[in-house]
Amino acid sequence: MAAATQPKGSVSAGSIKPVTRKAVRCQREVAWLVTQAAGKLVASTDDVNAPTPSFVLAAALSYTREQEQTAQDGGHAIDYEAVMSPDLASFCAAAGLPAAPNALSDTGYMFTLSGADLIRDVYAYCSDLGERMGDAAQVKPGHAIKLALRLFLLDAARGVTASKDNTCA
Repeated sequence: MAAATQPKGSVSAGSIKPVTRKAVRCQREVAWLVTQAAGKLVASTDDVNAPTPSFVLAAALSYTREQEQTAQDGGHAIDYEAVMSPDLASFCAAAGLPAAPNALSDTGYMFTLSGADLIRDVYAYCSDLGERMGDAAQVKPGHAIKLALRLFLLDAARGVTASKDNTCA
């Protein structure tokens, strides 16, 4: 008997490629936070090249997970509400950042995640946050991205910086 042929329109396991780019809806504030976090990364490493937004997010997300683990090991938790609740002007002041343009408030921004590992990590982090907050449906990728960037920038303002060998992108 001849080898079985796949029906037209079917997908073989070998033809499935991991998604390597994904657009995520965010607030325009995320674009501002990425530029500020990129500056902090360049200042804390020997690399003077501007990092890509995905690299910045990967570094911030890795750093956020490290801080969460440190907090958990110490018997306490990060106060996500305190990180996310200030408006942008108040956050910039708390993080020692220059004032952001007023037009950034709630307007939309499409953040393009690059790299299958980063995409999986962002969605896994959304799931983790959802479990901690008690409502997985409420934690969208844009929220997780904003949280990771804000936490990274707040800690950078306190003198805590990402490690020089942070290559999690």
